[in-house]
Amino acid sequence: MTCRFLTKLCGFLTLTTGLMAADSAERIYLSGKGPSDAVEWDFLCSAGRRSGEWAKIPVPSNWEQQGFGNYNYGHDDPATKHDETGTYRTQFMVPLAWKDKHVRLVFEGSMTQTSIRINGKPVGFPNYGAYVPFRFNLDKTNIQYGKKNTLEVLVRKKPDNESLDMAERAADYWVFGGIHRPVYLEVQPKEFVHRVAIDARADGAFRMDVFPQVNHPTKFREETKTYIDQVVAQIQTLEGEDVGEPMRAEIRGGAGRVRLATTIARPATWSPERPRLYQVRVRLLKGDEIISEKTERFGFRTFEHRPGDGLYLNGGKLLIQGVNRNTFNPDTARAVNAADEWNEARAIKAMNANLVRSHLPPTPEFSRACDELGLMVITELTNWHDPVIDTPIARNIAYEIVTTYQNHPSVILWANGNENGFNLEIDEVYHLYDLQDRPVIHPWSLFEGIDTLHYPSYETLLMKLKGPNVYLPTEFLHGLYDGGHGSAMEDYWAAIRQSPFGAGGVFWCWKDNAIRRTDLDGKLDTAGNMSADGMVGPYGEKEASYFTVREIWSPVRIDPESLPPGFSGSLPVENRYHETGLDECSFTWRLLGTSDPFSGTAEAAVRAEGSMKGPDIAPGKSGTLDLTLPADWRESGVLELTALSPAGVEIMKWTWPVTPETKASSATTAPVKQSGGNPYEVTVGNAVWSFSPETGRLTGCTVDGKPAGIGNGPVLHAGSLEHALKLPNTWKPSVSTRGDSVVIESKNTSDGSTFKWTVSPDGSAALEYAFAPIGEKLAYCAVGFDLDESGLSAKRWLGDGPHRIWGNRLKGPQFGLWENAYNDHATGVQWGAPEFKGIFGNVEWMRLDMKSGASLLADTDAGTSLGVLRPKNADETRDEKNAIGPVRAWWHYPESGGLFLFHKLPGVGTKFFNARDLGPQSSPSDLPGPIRGHVSFRAGQGPPDSGKGALR
Repeated sequence: MTCRFLTKLCGFLTLTTGLMAADSAERIYLSGKGPSDAVEWDFLCSAGRRSGEWAKIPVPSNWEQQGFGNYNYGHDDPATKHDETGTYRTQFMVPLAWKDKHVRLVFEGSMTQTSIRINGKPVGFPNYGAYVPFRFNLDKTNIQYGKKNTLEVLVRKKPDNESLDMAERAADYWVFGGIHRPVYLEVQPKEFVHRVAIDARADGAFRMDVFPQVNHPTKFREETKTYIDQVVAQIQTLEGEDVGEPMRAEIRGGAGRVRLATTIARPATWSPERPRLYQVRVRLLKGDEIISEKTERFGFRTFEHRPGDGLYLNGGKLLIQGVNRNTFNPDTARAVNAADEWNEARAIKAMNANLVRSHLPPTPEFSRACDELGLMVITELTNWHDPVIDTPIARNIAYEIVTTYQNHPSVILWANGNENGFNLEIDEVYHLYDLQDRPVIHPWSLFEGIDTLHYPSYETLLMKLKGPNVYLPTEFLHGLYDGGHGSAMEDYWAAIRQSPFGAGGVFWCWKDNAIRRTDLDGKLDTAGNMSADGMVGPYGEKEASYFTVREIWSPVRIDPESLPPGFSGSLPVENRYHETGLDECSFTWRLLGTSDPFSGTAEAAVRAEGSMKGPDIAPGKSGTLDLTLPADWRESGVLELTALSPAGVEIMKWTWPVTPETKASSATTAPVKQSGGNPYEVTVGNAVWSFSPETGRLTGCTVDGKPAGIGNGPVLHAGSLEHALKLPNTWKPSVSTRGDSVVIESKNTSDGSTFKWTVSPDGSAALEYAFAPIGEKLAYCAVGFDLDESGLSAKRWLGDGPHRIWGNRLKGPQFGLWENAYNDHATGVQWGAPEFKGIFGNVEWMRLDMKSGASLLADTDAGTSLGVLRPKNADETRDEKNAIGPVRAWWHYPESGGLFLFHKLPGVGTKFFNARDLGPQSSPSDLPGPIRGHVSFRAGQGPPDSGKGALR
């Protein structure tokens, strides 16, 4: 027996000594509560790594992460899947005092089939199922009182029931083995409350079924003995203050169920905006003696499905803003710490989500976090696709799901499996055991009037939103790498909000489930493209779509992309809360200054700041937010505004440029010198600009002989869905001087397109261009230049960042001063730093630093979308006719060049759809009129500190 267990046992005995008049349940943990305090047991793995010899293993854990056995992803060939078993051993002491107690051995979760032996003898029946709790009764038939008892647990990674194996181990996620949730002894008096079922309505109506258990045999032909005669229940605040009158009921000779009811006047209701909780204290009495008691938390709330209308919470129509999430940690797999569960729930809530759906029933701590933070939950029986789980096993799992989660106010829907994994024989179980009688859904199907079809194209979405059924896609806009999620969300969400049948949607999915492989030196493995599908990385690293979703789902809406003309502090604001007035929220603002592009340090200094209470705008209404700004506010570069919830938590942040873009300072000028030849060269200061005498295009630039990286431009790049366009290349240039500047002009003799370079004494090379209209719908269009990728070290810019945009993912980035070092990251393959490559919005200037020591500044018109290099996607073959996955989460993009001024931004697809299937923002479009623009370049020496990260 470990010292840790002895300490717990002594504490238990000390505590129970003073509770003989009112015994309560006690837990004696044989394991840790999570990986951080796991307890070592003896362990024998049957096959694979570290097999064949007894060793130590922490409990809870998954044995693959401890170096035992082997890994599999759910979609691996069943014939090659590993099927090792794990045998666990530990000891526990049973005091003599427990002879008069009811003792249960409880497992909260073990993968996937679990059986036990105590002191060498089998106990009970094997448990089937990895994600719901199960328990074994311990008494004189299987334990020894006053002695140490040896517990042996056999865990089969592959269960001997084929249907369960397919349901829990052939799914689209990593599969593991082991005792992954806590194990404990539950010690009760012989008479105790086994469980309660609560139905607490928003109007104060309260019903509760109490299930007492009296563990004394009823003997035939013997005088009846009374062990308990009354059950009393009292609703309380969480601080223990009584609410309303107590509820009482007599018990005669034991009872399987006792129903209690009352009504509470004007209860504080539970909702995602106001997650207010109560508790009910239930006592079993014999006369005036308290025999046992149990306290359960709950919330007053009414959830309704009104067929053909919508989902309602507390009488108000509900819009689901949901995300799918499975319990997972990259280091510890399915074994997780309570603190990690809370942190993940907070991060989901901070994205302005209001619901979580999980294929795997959540941990008790995640459920508690959802109750307290205000996240609704769809709790699901784990079965991914068909065949369905055999009915005897499925019934048991469904019963455990209902009785485990039914009192959580966060749980609003039951899901009986997923995507054809619906055992129709057990739908009734949810209604039989759930006192609240919540709706049951079949995700991907129409059931009980709720249509949950997954992954609709935009066309299918519009069809579903015409009714007649309530439509809630329980998976949509499937993320993969940098596609999906926020991409196309503006169009989808606008359609859902406008439809009377739209009930919201649930993204797939929250997190990239990359496991840190102990057999691959700690490599993070997403199983190719299978698990690189989250909007945050494996450790919660926020990707671009996280910020897009947060902005679109923000309950406080401020839509102007730029400050309106004549702005003096007033902004239009919309309140999209259901219950909260904006006067309950608060706002803070800051005015930020920005540094010169060529300064040695990059700072966004705070020049002024303030805070204020929100305006009196009711839910669903619009009005004005008035900021009291200082008189000199226009001298700042950026206005930043933050909205805070009534609890003081950030809801959303907006930023706008205040003054025209910051230009590079130029204290001196230099003469402009020309030299003919091929290339044609113009020298100003220490920079030499080279141009082609055949076309007039820029061919290169050097600073003190060091390359600045740019060349071959301007070139018009445009493409339809089918191909890149072949554009005329018949240019006729001319060179002239205008004042102190040199001007290179060129005209396309085929279509009349023109461009003009002006190299000025201030060191700039300015370009103006006007390309002829293109008479077809374009997937992308950009004016570009070559950029030496191998020579790049970093970039700094004033504009939207730090993440890139796509034509169908414009929301999310914030205007400000940013920088990052060169990287070639593919989202979902590498994590931690925003991608260097891609299109960045509202760029006023961008400085590109070269390894040579030279820097190139692109000074653009306000609002320019500037592309840097060609973004990298996963290195997989693109075969649109024969594949799904990465081939769809792709983009159309210029095939050559490296620095682009975009006039038509490409969209990005999802795992299942090309961008063209995802709505107006994602589709090709016409560009009316000539393609015009302006950019000014300047070359110089790069500062030594560039490329260190985001500056705000």
